[in-house]
Amino acid sequence: MINRLRTQYWYVGLQQKAQLATAYQLEKHFEPQDKTKDGIPLPAKNKWSKYQAGKHKPGAALIALVDAKAPGSARDINHPLWEVLRLGNQVLPKIDNWLEKLEPQVQAIVYRSAKDGGISVAKRRQPYSSSVSRRLLKLVSLDTLTALVLYWRESKQQGDHVHNRWLAQDIYRMLLMMGRNFLSRRIGEELYVVFVAQIFCQTDWGDRRFLVNSVHYLWAIELLNTALYQVPALKPFASWANRRRAMYLLLQGQYGFDVPLGLGVVLAPNWRYGPPTEQQWKTWQSDFMEWQWGWIHLCQETKSSYGEDWLWKALEKEIQSGR
Repeated sequence: MINRLRTQYWYVGLQQKAQLATAYQLEKHFEPQDKTKDGIPLPAKNKWSKYQAGKHKPGAALIALVDAKAPGSARDINHPLWEVLRLGNQVLPKIDNWLEKLEPQVQAIVYRSAKDGGISVAKRRQPYSSSVSRRLLKLVSLDTLTALVLYWRESKQQGDHVHNRWLAQDIYRMLLMMGRNFLSRRIGEELYVVFVAQIFCQTDWGDRRFLVNSVHYLWAIELLNTALYQVPALKPFASWANRRRAMYLLLQGQYGFDVPLGLGVVLAPNWRYGPPTEQQWKTWQSDFMEWQWGWIHLCQETKSSYGEDWLWKALEKEIQSGR
């Protein structure tokens, strides 16, 4: 699955850069056909249709050849994220080796210099914190997503359930912000399924369980991108830097609570150990109502006022009658 996704991510990226529609055209562009002594082109090898379907991962020599014509494409297919996802917990003994493969901008967030008598002697990895989280979420890239996954695996191993849950939510936000990119590379839904299996369903949510399926996720991506029209002052469509800043601020609640609540992780009561207590049920109903309130406003593109508008009161009434 991972090799298929990374190959398709690479292939579609090349299509977009070269502006070529078919596998045959890409093959002719990146691997000109050999010719006979008479100058007649030999038949195409038809390898690229397999890359298009993700059935065969290109070898190192071809990746290097293509990267010479399309700089950066090798990083697409050889990005550390794919191996981190493929190897799972096997990355834990060498987590710093993986983090050091990420771009310098991310390493500057993850590491700080340890000093001995005012002299910088070594790099020391920072533990996960809200500060590290904010800085990673502001960048929005495959590198920052990889860093979050590595932090998540470490917290899972250490049994730090609080940080593990926060990291899972950060990863979900990152997937929302990167969603359009993954969809344009035609791997959005399948990649999300991988994250559900590897991350979200493996997170200890306490007395809750993860409830966001791929249909909900794809819809949430569109709602987040529609919400960008609410922040014209940030010029969100002027550049990728503006776009990611606008998405980050929306998800942080800087322009109202409808986005962070409506596009947050949805959890359901966990019935594994029997029915929830009355207090657990009330708490879940309250949280679920907040999500409904944000989600409905985003779907209807209506203005909202947390805790006091017509929708809030209608949902409260519905809960009270249900009790």
